[in-house]
Amino acid sequence: MSNEKLEKNLYDIVLMDLQMPEMNGFEATEYIRNVMKSDIPIIALTADVTTVDLAKCKLVGMNDYLAKPVDERLLYSKIIGLVKKSPVIKQVVTIKNELAAIKKARCIDLKYLMLRTKSNTVLMQEMIGIYLEQTPPLVRVMTKSFKNKDWVSLKAAIHKMIPSFAIMGMSTDFENMAKKVQDYAFTQLHSYEIENIIEELEIVCTKSCEELTEEYNRLKNVAV
Repeated sequence: MSNEKLEKNLYDIVLMDLQMPEMNGFEATEYIRNVMKSDIPIIALTADVTTVDLAKCKLVGMNDYLAKPVDERLLYSKIIGLVKKSPVIKQVVTIKNELAAIKKARCIDLKYLMLRTKSNTVLMQEMIGIYLEQTPPLVRVMTKSFKNKDWVSLKAAIHKMIPSFAIMGMSTDFENMAKKVQDYAFTQLHSYEIENIIEELEIVCTKSCEELTEEYNRLKNVAV
């Protein structure tokens, strides 16, 4: 998006590529903030977060950042969080609908569990029961330890959560997200996206528990 377009039209948010030919993302953001006097939310896009001066992103007035290739779910989450604070909200309904569709998607797939248990309903119940017993407390520890900067507890909680994603047939995307949090607990580097990842993990774990509770009850009826 050029600054000329921003001057002539209303937008909800700017996705700012840091590497642009004529004016880089930092210069463009400084222009938007200091010359145009606009407080439109700006999310920086970068191909390599390890080489980006994140402090400078904040200093020039960027609200957040995303690594490329962009994770659509994380992008939706960031947009909603920022657009809610903006007076210009003409696109927020569409964004909310798309995020709602993601939340409605089924989290679990018990094919792997059936394979491991040879479709033994009693054993499946037992493994699902363990997940339902362990996951909510681990999620609470995850969110609380991140808030309190208790990196030891955060590492321990995530370490226990990761294996259960595969067992319950959850997308490898969630396992990769959890591993990012685990890496962050070791280094505390690049924290901007971690809070959103933790929020998404909390959502998906809550949804998986709801789905697995239904499966547990169904298996219980079959066993009877």
